[in-house]
Amino acid sequence: MAGIVPVANLKTDHENPLTEILLPVDNGFSAIQKSVYECALAGCSTIWIVANDDLAPIVRHVVGDWIYDPVYYNRMSKFSSKERKEIPIYYVPVHPKDRDRRDSYGWSVLCGQITAWHTCHRISTWLTPDKYYVSFPLGLFDFSVIRENRKLIRDKKNNFFFVFNNKSIKNDMPLSFTMFGEDFKKCRRHINKKTTREFLPPSPGERFPSEKLPLEKRWSARHFPLSVVFHSVMMNSKSTKIEVPWFYDAHNWSEYVDYMASEEKLNKPYEELIRPHKHEKFPFE
Repeated sequence: MAGIVPVANLKTDHENPLTEILLPVDNGFSAIQKSVYECALAGCSTIWIVANDDLAPIVRHVVGDWIYDPVYYNRMSKFSSKERKEIPIYYVPVHPKDRDRRDSYGWSVLCGQITAWHTCHRISTWLTPDKYYVSFPLGLFDFSVIRENRKLIRDKKNNFFFVFNNKSIKNDMPLSFTMFGEDFKKCRRHINKKTTREFLPPSPGERFPSEKLPLEKRWSARHFPLSVVFHSVMMNSKSTKIEVPWFYDAHNWSEYVDYMASEEKLNKPYEELIRPHKHEKFPFE
């Protein structure tokens, strides 16, 4: 299972000169660190952060190149440090051909999935992800429920959804969920079929289109909400749905203020788990 953390094309109503993914959710614990830790807690083997070149260096400085799996960090054994698992973190930009065309916030998730699949598949078919866990940095909920449902999240047959008040990603709620490769194909087809393009359809008797759409109506996929992007993700009676006790959508400034003023808080994990771990550079002259 691969973890996907979308950062590119994140849109909020915050009037803040800094990127919103660095907003603190606890003292010394930012929103992007929350999502990376969440993916590690869910049991992801790799984590793919979708960030363009403008934000990728900032995110890497805060998050690092890998993170420990919290489940294997302090196991009761004689040599517990030898059993620790490191989860690599990769940084992926949105493909240039999709920018200003399909690059909605939801499309960033699909971009991370296809890059993860192609990269791992070229190394070995045994490394190809079977499932994807999507975590939104500004979707704030009690992530202690992730550890309790880790086996269900990693289920290779059915999808998993976190819900709040019977609402999920299908209702534009940035709550974590899982999807398979077949779901990715259906979502991509749905977007390509639903979006407008640069030209109007050909007129009767014309072989090729000749009339262009107005600028504001071209490539409508740029503005698709999450519910449209993930419309085709399989969610049936066999899918697992877990209700979270509380949830705040920090894309809205008012809800972020409500979160900071509430008693529900995300407690900062052990520092060694979330501090940025970076690979040593090879010395050279």
